[in-house]
Amino acid sequence: MAQLVASVHAESREQVARAAAKAAMAGADWIELRLDRWPAGADLAAAIGACTLPVLVACRTPEDGGTFRGTLAERRELLVQALAAGAQGLDLEHWETWTPPPRHRPRLSVRSFHSFTGVPKELTAIQARLHARPGTVAKIVVTCHDLADAAPVLALLAGTDQAAQPTVAFAMGRTAWPTRVLAAALGAPLVYGAVEAGSETAPGQVPVALLAGLYRVRELGHGTMLLGLLGNPALSSLGPWLHNRACRRLGVDAVYLPFETSRPEAVLAMLPRQRLRGLSVTAPWKATMAAACQRLDEAAQAIGAVNTLVVGPDGGLTGHNTDVAGVEVALRRAGVPGGGRAVVLGTGGAARAGAWALRHMGFEVTMLGRSLEPAREFARTHELRLGSLSARVLDELAPAVVVQATPVGGIDRDSDERLLPEWVPRPDTVVLDMVYQPQRTRLLREAAAAGARTIPGVEMFLAQAAAQVQWFTGGSLEVEVLRGFLAGTAVAPTDALP
Repeated sequence: MAQLVASVHAESREQVARAAAKAAMAGADWIELRLDRWPAGADLAAAIGACTLPVLVACRTPEDGGTFRGTLAERRELLVQALAAGAQGLDLEHWETWTPPPRHRPRLSVRSFHSFTGVPKELTAIQARLHARPGTVAKIVVTCHDLADAAPVLALLAGTDQAAQPTVAFAMGRTAWPTRVLAAALGAPLVYGAVEAGSETAPGQVPVALLAGLYRVRELGHGTMLLGLLGNPALSSLGPWLHNRACRRLGVDAVYLPFETSRPEAVLAMLPRQRLRGLSVTAPWKATMAAACQRLDEAAQAIGAVNTLVVGPDGGLTGHNTDVAGVEVALRRAGVPGGGRAVVLGTGGAARAGAWALRHMGFEVTMLGRSLEPAREFARTHELRLGSLSARVLDELAPAVVVQATPVGGIDRDSDERLLPEWVPRPDTVVLDMVYQPQRTRLLREAAAAGARTIPGVEMFLAQAAAQVQWFTGGSLEVEVLRGFLAGTAVAPTDALP
């Protein structure tokens, strides 16, 4: 099982003491003091003595991603002072030929290699060089501009005998941080995180509290199954908050991560299939991932898009579309009866799921979009109407229900954006916005002001997630239980919309 290391730039005794106390409360096992910025002449022994956690020390030059600009001799002397003061761990770069005196040999010895330009081809050779000294933990950190670039890192870990060659390997980068958690699931002995948000010492560091709590990295092992969300964007999803807590409640050993990528097939291929249980799928990959499935359920086949992938015992993928259930359940829970006219704004995978659900409820459905060609065959097959996306057309249709099925107004875009700003709904119209962050989108705020009934996207999100939980775990949880898992997030329960 992995130990959790909280990394901090050491700058004063008081700051180090506060950071160590916070790290301990957050669940860290070690605190790494980066000595790059330690003031010359300051009392390092007092700072280390004030730490409530075992101390691992490192001092990096600009070439290795640090800021230390002293001489090599000064750097080594600073590290010796730290060990003499009680530091129990030492991290040295791969090029360093020096070792501390025998009387100061650390309990934990780490040798590090950092690449800030990409992923070197010779990872196995680098690993072997780092292990040239017995008793060393190899630490290999690369840079990935897309999560899919991390495939060689995961392959290295999957092929490593951690008992013989203890190895930490992960990728830096905005979208690559899930590799830190995947590394723990693949046997890496250490996971590095920030003491708290805003105090990161490397790109992509996650706060220790999240790593220890939501992602429970110290409990992950070879029996842990992998779940996640494929999308672009995906990092702002609340799926991890919901699904990780659902797995814990149901006693399922699994971890759910956000996989943001422009190459979803490559990310799917790099995840160990024998460990992968399932994936959620969001825009823009719902149709792409449908094509990757060996089997599709009725709704997914009809829609041509999936939002849920389940891995079978044979490793094959079955695609489901729980967005359909999400829309229908959200409408029925709000007391919306079937029948009458309904309009779906959009023609993509989410829009087709909304149209399918409305058709199942007995509505006469029209899909409005700027590009109608992708939906023509779907509309013809399922007796739906198509129309141009305009307020005039929407007014002429005078629908009882309007479902907004595009990303417009979401947290990853301009949250004040609106698809048809000139459209004003009638007071008896029901408006469902599939966007769930923010909960009160501009569309819903303005629709409510006009007297329309509004349904926030979180209602659909929770309903479709309840179906996903069943596919991923074999267990079931009520929507209200799942709602409780989002307490403290951007869509925590609020006063109901008018």
